[in-house]
Amino acid sequence: MKHLILIIGIISSILQACQLTEVDGYVGGSSIYFSIQRDTMTYSWGTVDSDIQERVLELPIYLFGEVKDYDRKIQVRTELCKTDSVRAVEGVDFRAITKEVILPANCEKTSLQITMLRTEALRKYNRILTVVIEESEEFDSEFNWRKDSDGNPYFIGHSMTIISNEDFPKPWWWRDENDFFGVWSFKKADLICTLCDVSRKEFISSNVIPDFKLKYYAKKVQRWLDEQEEPYLDENLEPMTMGPEAQ
Repeated sequence: MKHLILIIGIISSILQACQLTEVDGYVGGSSIYFSIQRDTMTYSWGTVDSDIQERVLELPIYLFGEVKDYDRKIQVRTELCKTDSVRAVEGVDFRAITKEVILPANCEKTSLQITMLRTEALRKYNRILTVVIEESEEFDSEFNWRKDSDGNPYFIGHSMTIISNEDFPKPWWWRDENDFFGVWSFKKADLICTLCDVSRKEFISSNVIPDFKLKYYAKKVQRWLDEQEEPYLDENLEPMTMGPEAQ
């Protein structure tokens, strides 16, 4: 019995001395990845108020393998989309992305910070970029190779494609011919939120906005439209107007 306890103690000590991230059945070096579930994500400005023109995206990077007691460097490169109409441009749609990220000592997670920029073009077109983790002496790609149900190998986790858009969804209560605001348009909804100091999140939430508030918003915007020297055009290039309750 004493011998059994001694053996268990030795095994326990060995396991504690070798810290590994939790992935069963893995024996090998260290790999890193963005995600093993997806290689594409959407970054939407739709619920972000229009006065905010840049935000920082924190993209997690995970370790698969042994944790070390010293900092390690992760090499990253940026790939741009080949399609002109949706290609994200450095300095226009995002700020320059670092080529090196540090995985701190005794850590199994870090993050790549990407400063996303907002442009008018996002109202019509998505903007796409891809960040890729480079293989290095510190990090191999052994873990990143998997096999599908047919036994075909495929690569995961080493890249993340970011699709940026300005998807401002129509609120559930805004019918096709709303009595307060008339016909829906992105431009009209954005103007309402801006002039009436209503956050986009509040505007599209599932909460009920009382009719007296909606009527107040509509009349305020219509009054502003009436005060403009030149007609303020909607997305259809026709003068913007609110619904009948705002007239």
